[in-house]
Amino acid sequence: MKNEIKKNLLSMQHLLVAIILIAKGYDKVEHHYSLIGWTILVFGIIILGYFIFIKSAKKKHSLLEPTIHLFESIALFLTSYIYFKEEKTFLPYLTFIAGVGFLVAAIIHLFKNKKLVN
Repeated sequence: MKNEIKKNLLSMQHLLVAIILIAKGYDKVEHHYSLIGWTILVFGIIILGYFIFIKSAKKKHSLLEPTIHLFESIALFLTSYIYFKEEKTFLPYLTFIAGVGFLVAAIIHLFKNKKLVN
């Protein structure tokens, strides 16, 4: 039971990040920041696709999870950059910290997978 709740919370973080990234990416594309906007939008769509995949597959994929964490990290760093350019007060710091957290999670997953392989 406890493990099931933890899995649901971990998957919900992907959904939340995907929604934020899709909204911000779409906003930037509309405001003529094409490259960075499309990058964020595509990463958001990929993360949303991953969320749907893990909910329907019910399997753990050892290489896919750190890759998605890396996508989330890069997209959140880009979003943080945009928030700094827009001179937002707290959002750039929150997205930067979240980006660092996802980068650390990706590194931890990669090291755990190396231990399992060796």
